[in-house]
Amino acid sequence: MVEVKKNDRYKIGHFFKNMNDMTILSCLQGHMGRAWTDNLETPSCALIQEGTFCFLAGEKNSLNTDIISQILTLTDLDLTFVITGQDNYGELIMKYYGDDCKKIIRYRIKKKQEEFDLNQLKSIVSRLPVEYTLSPINEKWYEEALGETWSEDFVSNFSSKEDYLQRGIGWVITYKDKIISGASSYSVYDTGIEIEIATREEYRRQGLAQIVGAALILACRERGLYPSWDAANMISVQIAQKLGYEYDAPYDAYMIRRKPTE
Repeated sequence: MVEVKKNDRYKIGHFFKNMNDMTILSCLQGHMGRAWTDNLETPSCALIQEGTFCFLAGEKNSLNTDIISQILTLTDLDLTFVITGQDNYGELIMKYYGDDCKKIIRYRIKKKQEEFDLNQLKSIVSRLPVEYTLSPINEKWYEEALGETWSEDFVSNFSSKEDYLQRGIGWVITYKDKIISGASSYSVYDTGIEIEIATREEYRRQGLAQIVGAALILACRERGLYPSWDAANMISVQIAQKLGYEYDAPYDAYMIRRKPTE
């Protein structure tokens, strides 16, 4: 496999044209992530990595086992979620990785064709309980978010703190000077971001994700950015719907875990 540099990523773009994922677009446009193919001049397949997510696609009648077998090696990940728009690739992933692979369901959210209801979003933000504070992610909150597993993906796909502060956008809800919920840019592309949203376990079911999500959407619209949303579960779908998004459909993803070393 050969790594595809930023200036050459247009050569693999056609493989992903039907996958409709803004995280893929982030890589193809050269903003973030990495990509590989079997042959730079006459590619038959390609793999894109963005954080812990991988996107695999190829020629309809071509099954490249080499790229499937090298997913963990190429990305250097111990755990990854592989998404492919082709059933035959999904079947081959399951067959190759066996017990180290589990098929899971994720949920697509439609890209809005009309403007968000900004007054509704402002009303949602106003529901923040008085004991909590809503703040943009700055240097302090960047460091704290990166320091905990549940919140690290708010900022971890950026190369540095300076990179995040220049290109990223995010908001957090804090309590007693600790982050308890947040929504941020998992990745960025030319005209928008892919949202990462999470709440510390003991503070869930209080509506905080909805509030901080509304704050992030408002900030994105002020900058002329589109906040793209993809859901890991139905709770995320329901939050998205309350913020004005429309549910699309479920889709398969493949969770691959590296075997522990003996």
